[in-house]
Amino acid sequence: MTVEVNARHKNISEGFRDYAQTRAKKIGEAFPMVESVRVVMDFQNNFCAAEVIAQRKDETFVGSAHTESSMKAAVDIAAARVETQIRKKRAKAYVEPARKAAQAAEAAR
Repeated sequence: MTVEVNARHKNISEGFRDYAQTRAKKIGEAFPMVESVRVVMDFQNNFCAAEVIAQRKDETFVGSAHTESSMKAAVDIAAARVETQIRKKRAKAYVEPARKAAQAAEAAR
């Protein structure tokens, strides 16, 4: 899995870069089907914004967050949103075939 960390409008310290990489690696460990994760940090006046983009075979999951407090909080919120999207998609993938099978069995009666 590849992890890419970028920043807009400002250079980021190694501490932020390492934190974002470890948070992105956690997504890859939790969901092995994810092929790449990109973290984009943005600084605008007093706001910190983070965007986490996770890609797998044919799908892209995007989570973004804006906070006033810290960049770490923004990265955590954005990563949590991506994880939620992946979980929902995975749940639908398992539920939909079961529902169709149940409907076919009901129709066969």
